[in-house]
This record gives sequence, C-alpha cells and structure tokens, in this order.
Amino acid sequence: MSFGIYLVLLLLPVVSCTVAPNFYLNYQIWRMDWNKEIADVVLKLQAEDLIDMLTDTPLEKVTVMVAPDNVVEVTKSLRRFKPEVVTSDLSNLLEGNRRASRNADDSANEPFDFLKYHDITTIYNRLDEIAKNHSEVVEVHVLGQTHEGREIKYVRISHNISEDSTRTKPVLWIDGGIHAREWVSPSTVMYIIETLLGYRELQHLDKAMKYLEKYQFYITPVLNPDGYQYTRNHLRLWRKNRDPGCYRKVETIFGNCFYKVCYGVDLNRNWSDGFGGPSTSSNLCSLVYPGEQAFDQLETKAVKEKIEALQKETSVDLFLTFHSYSQLFLIPYGYTGDKVPAEHEYHKAQGDRYVNAVFARHGKRYINQRSSDLYPAGGISADWAFISRGIVDSYGVELRPSDWRIGFMLHETEIIPTGQENVDGLMALIENLKINVTQDRKLE
Repeated sequence: MSFGIYLVLLLLPVVSCTVAPNFYLNYQIWRMDWNKEIADVVLKLQAEDLIDMLTDTPLEKVTVMVAPDNVVEVTKSLRRFKPEVVTSDLSNLLEGNRRASRNADDSANEPFDFLKYHDITTIYNRLDEIAKNHSEVVEVHVLGQTHEGREIKYVRISHNISEDSTRTKPVLWIDGGIHAREWVSPSTVMYIIETLLGYRELQHLDKAMKYLEKYQFYITPVLNPDGYQYTRNHLRLWRKNRDPGCYRKVETIFGNCFYKVCYGVDLNRNWSDGFGGPSTSSNLCSLVYPGEQAFDQLETKAVKEKIEALQKETSVDLFLTFHSYSQLFLIPYGYTGDKVPAEHEYHKAQGDRYVNAVFARHGKRYINQRSSDLYPAGGISADWAFISRGIVDSYGVELRPSDWRIGFMLHETEIIPTGQENVDGLMALIENLKINVTQDRKLE
C-alpha cells in the first residue's frame, strides 16, 4: 500500500471513501542519523511515495513512516544506514493518543477554547463571534474556496477598521494550517488573534494596541481546511489538500482515472519560486507533489491574489507562516543553500529576537536557521513572499515539539504554552520590522 490515498477506478465515477480507523495497522516508524548521504536517499524514497518523512526539518536524526507493503523495498535502500525500528504498529500509538485526548469531533455549538484542538466549524464560529463582538476592529472575510467547497476564512484586524484610511496602513500577514496534520499551527494562530484583541496575554495589551494603530493584520488560521478536516475524520497524518488527480495522469475515455486516484497537492510546494525543485516529486501520490504548475491550487492562488492586491494599496511588512514540528525559526532561502540574500544578517538578528523571546517564556529552545540549512525545498510560501513580493520579513516557524516521539500528536496541554511563547516571539519580531523594499527578487 502506498502513502497516496487512492481508489481503483476504471469506469466508475470518482467518489470519496471512509477510511477504517486501523488504516495505520502495521505501519512502522524508523529513526536514523541525518546527513547529506542519508538525505539524498530518504528524499528520493519520499518522492517515490515509499516513505513519509515525519520531520520536515530534521536536525541530527530523521523519522520516517513506512507502510507494510513497502518495508522490503525501503529496507534494501536504507539498511546500510542502520535505521532503528521504533514501532512496528503505528495504529497502536495513534489509538492510545486518541483515547487520552479530548479531540473528539466538536458537538454543535461547542464553545471555542484552547484546551483541545477544534474542528473547522468551531474555529470559524469563533472568528465570526469575535468579529461580532469587536466590529470596530475586526472583520471576517473569505479568502477563497477549496476543492471540496469549504471557505478559507481570515480576519482583518486594525483600529477604526471601517474607515477607508485604515486600508493604507502596512499589512502584517500571518497564516497557519497549510499542512493538514499540524494541528497546533491553527491553534497558535488563533491564540495570536485573541491576544491582539485582549482576550489573552494582557501584559502585551499596550503593545498590541500600538500595533493595531500602526498596522492592519491579515490572519488566516487554517489555509488548508479540507486537509485539516480530513485529518480529524479519516487519516490523522494526512499532509496535503484534497484535490484529486489521476496517477500517471492517465484517464479513461469517460474521464475517469485508469489506474487510481491520488489525492492532494503539498500546498507548501505550490509557490512559484523554486517550483518543482528540491524536495518535490512528480509522483501525484507523493506527499511532496507540488502540483502541475505553481498556483494551480485554489488555496495558494487565493493567497497570491490577495497579497498582490494588498500591495497595490499599501506595503506588506511581514509574512509569517506557522508549521509544526521541530521548534525552529526559518529564514530565507528555502529553495537553495548555495547562496544567502543580502538581508541575511538582518534575518539572523530578527530570528534571534524571536527565539530569545520564546525561550524567555517557558525555556523552550527554538533554533534560528535558514530553511535550507538541512535540505533545500522548492516552492515554499516564505520564499515566494520574500523573492517575488519583496517582503523582507518573510519567515516560517516550526512549533512544538522538538521530540520526534510526540511529533504531530502534541498534547492539548501544550496548546496554551505554545501560543504564549510564540506571541512573545511575534511581539519582539514586529517591534523590529525592516522598512520593506519593492523590487522583486528573481531566482538566479
């Protein structure tokens, strides 16, 4: 069984399926050292849809998931690196986590809090509630719609928001949830929203009020709502969106897939700068399939069009995207490690400010580094924002945990402290934003 989720369809119409709860039965988790030689082999196996890297940005070790049908072939490729098989049945670990968790589907009208990970409806209801209660500073808008017809909601936050003059304030862009399984990302972005409005972290209230006078925040908690909801109802470790495509791009004369349907595009490989480059795959079933061309996905196209429209009215002074996991602050570039931008020293200083503020809260150490320091990845959003849109302060954050044994299954008790420390980091970052430039940066 490959990691691409598919249905074998010849003359039948494409339909969705419900995946049994024991889908991960006998899936194995392997752990091994991380260096250039191993990286070349691991990235090739991932591109061929034979493994799933469970750490996007590994440090000294890399963790991979191997489907039972792929164990023999993967063993041949990785045996010489002496991987440790840390579990031979992932379904047991996931079931244990589910039983210990409060993350059942939200009931109708369930209130939003930071004591559990909520479904997309509860998150959106909270955005609507906040906008209703704070109409003088908050608006809810729809960025676009997904393949499955879900809205991508964002909030615009600024003082005197209904006044036309507010639209010329510089924009600070924040998003989360571009990868479906990274649940702590939307929660952290929601925590930032509530802090800006005085619900949380009252020690930052004066600073937040100052920023709302100076800036307008555009904040999207869940950029990939189809994938996010799929991880709640079907496959917990799903990464991509849910856009279907035909394996080998072969269709029958009736327009159906001849071989199988592969679902999803990696939305953080679907941006133009470095598109189709390292850490991507032309295999539609691969977890790092970038799409046929840049911005051919509704989610990324919606962000592109919104930021381009904003830059016709004002400047965009920050592009910050939240991921998990590994506890990293990632600075440009991501697509190559062979060069650094002219602003590299400034980026390092900004990263230091962020990680130092994070550490001061709960003692969690985030590492400040280039996205490409471990391995380059083409077509990521922060590179596009920095290179093509000239947003000097364009960064990614990998949230808690650093512990691979926890990974994407971060416990609910970690939601609030993760939000707290990253609010502190964000405040330090905004305090020192660079005046942005307008020239495009093109790949060499």
